[in-house]
Amino acid sequence: MDTLREIAGMLRDVTGEDERWAAAVTPESRLEDDLRLESVEVAALGEALHARWGVDLPAYLADLDLDQLVDLKVGDLARLVRA
Repeated sequence: MDTLREIAGMLRDVTGEDERWAAAVTPESRLEDDLRLESVEVAALGEALHARWGVDLPAYLADLDLDQLVDLKVGDLARLVRA
């Protein structure tokens, strides 16, 4: 399974959305504006990313400025996982 689809599945799990919603997630989908993730969902996503790939999402987010946080995209997460 490719990284983007795995992340979309994780997003579906943490949001409780359905498969159709997850299928519409693209690399350009912004976590805040497009997917409307809440902080608790971002925290759960961070746990899932860490469990699967050892990614430290909180540390990554701490290094971003406010504009970067607001504009964070699914593709950014996929790049983080691949790094």
